[in-house]
Amino acid sequence: MAKLTIFGATGKTGRLLCEGALAQSHAVTAFVREPAKLGGLAGRVDIVTGQLDDGPAIARAIAGADAVVSALGTVDRKPNTVLSDATGRIVQAMQAQGGVRFAAITSLGCGSSRTQVNSRLMRLLIKTLAKEIWADKDRQEDVIRASSLDYLIVRPGGLTDKPARGEWTELRAGESHKGSQMIARADVAAYILERIRCGEFGRDEVALF
Repeated sequence: MAKLTIFGATGKTGRLLCEGALAQSHAVTAFVREPAKLGGLAGRVDIVTGQLDDGPAIARAIAGADAVVSALGTVDRKPNTVLSDATGRIVQAMQAQGGVRFAAITSLGCGSSRTQVNSRLMRLLIKTLAKEIWADKDRQEDVIRASSLDYLIVRPGGLTDKPARGEWTELRAGESHKGSQMIARADVAAYILERIRCGEFGRDEVALF
């Protein structure tokens, strides 16, 4: 059993991470702004309430954790640094406490996976409507990469709410894939929990679908 801290626990993927971790008998701490949004999870996880600019609250949330997971996301299409700033504070707090494993969910099309996107529509969206969202996710990854942490960056393709298949395709830099690049949120959560179970992340960056 591990002690996990999850940021973004009230989002769709974050909730699945919490549920999956609890099913595997892990102890879960959820960092949330609005505990009421946890619903039935509220009585099953430890809760730290705070904003993403609250350094002391972030430090309390990760204290004693074996692994920290960020399922943070944004839909703000205006220029912003919400994700990169929040990730910077999480990384800073983790390094101050000695550092543990850190898994972060970004998106296919970030970093070295930009050339792995095989959908013309997706490539167009990244360049236009979602340009600022992907730009900050790139900055978020840069923050993680510049840290001394043992990290795992997971870049899922198009997310669905379908049941988990229990299998996935992993791509690393320089690899390509011609098939579907969709994946269920439940499989993203299962993949991260499996990587936590397996041990060190090895500063790994994976496109997942």
